[in-house]
Amino acid sequence: MNCSFKKIRKEIIFAIFVSYTFNLLKMKKTVLLIFVFLSLLTEAQNPETSKYALTTVNDATGMAVLNILDSYLSPLTYSGVGVFYEHSEQKLFSPDNTNLSMRGKIKVMAGITYNPQITAGIMYMGGYYNWGAFYHFRITNDFNVRVGSFIDAQFGFKESTRNENNPYSLDMATNLNLSALATYDIHLKKKVLRLNFDIETPVLGCMFVPQTGISYYELFSLNEFSNAVHFSSLHNKQGLTINTGIEIPFKYSTWKFGIETSGLKYKFNDAVFKLNEYNLIIGWKYNLYRFCGLKNAAPDNFISTYK
Repeated sequence: MNCSFKKIRKEIIFAIFVSYTFNLLKMKKTVLLIFVFLSLLTEAQNPETSKYALTTVNDATGMAVLNILDSYLSPLTYSGVGVFYEHSEQKLFSPDNTNLSMRGKIKVMAGITYNPQITAGIMYMGGYYNWGAFYHFRITNDFNVRVGSFIDAQFGFKESTRNENNPYSLDMATNLNLSALATYDIHLKKKVLRLNFDIETPVLGCMFVPQTGISYYELFSLNEFSNAVHFSSLHNKQGLTINTGIEIPFKYSTWKFGIETSGLKYKFNDAVFKLNEYNLIIGWKYNLYRFCGLKNAAPDNFISTYK
C-alpha cells in the first residue's frame, strides 16, 4: 500500500514537472514571438530605414529679351526687355519607384516693348502653370533622360500705348505639351556639376482669339464668344521652348545658371500672334527638407527625383 502510494506520488510530481516545463517553454516562445514582432515594428517605424520622397524645388529669376507680334493691336513687331520668376517642384510618386515622378511649374513675367520707330509701346504681363509626369530612363549612372507630358494654363495681358480703339489684348490658352529632359553629371574632385537640357512643345489644346475688329467691350458686353474660343494643334499653333543650364553645388546651396529660348506662334480669324523670349537664368535648387549642397546632403533613405 505504501509502495503503491509512493509510486503514485512520484508520477503526480513528474506530471506536474512536465506540465510546468511545457508551459514555461510555451511562455518563452510567446515572449520570443512578441519580441520579434516588436523589433520588426520598431524597425519599420525607424526613420533611418523608412524611405521618404523628397520634393526638389527649383527657383529661378532673370532678364528676358522679348519680341511680340499681336496683329489685333498692331501689324508691327514690338521688341523690348522684361523680368521673370519661375518656381517648380518635382517629386517621385512613390519612393519605392524611382522611374516615375511628377512636376508642377509656375512662371510669371512682365516687360515693355516698342515698335521699330520707338513711337509706341506694348506693356506685357503674363504667366502660366503646368503640371505633369516624367518617366525616367537611366542610361548610365551619370546620364539620365526623362520624357513626359504636361497640361498647362496660360494667361497674358497686353496694353498698347497708342491704339485707342482696341488698346487691350488678352492671351488665354490651355495645352497638352510633350517634354523631354536630359541631365549629365560631371565629377570633379569634390563636386558634381550637373548639365541640364530641357525641351517642350505644345501638341493639343484650345485658345482664346477674338474676331478681328471687334472690341473687348463689345465682346464681353454682348457675350459674343461663339467665334472666340478655338481648338489648337500643330496646324495653327507651333511652339518650342529649350532650356539649357549647369548646376553647381556649394557648401549650403546649389545654384543654376543657364539660358532659355522660347518661340510661340498661333493664328486664327485672320490674326497672327507671336511671342519670342530669350532668357538669362540665375536660379537655386533645394529640397523641402532643406538637404542641399555638400555639407548638408540628404541621407540615402530620402529619395529625390535626381537619384
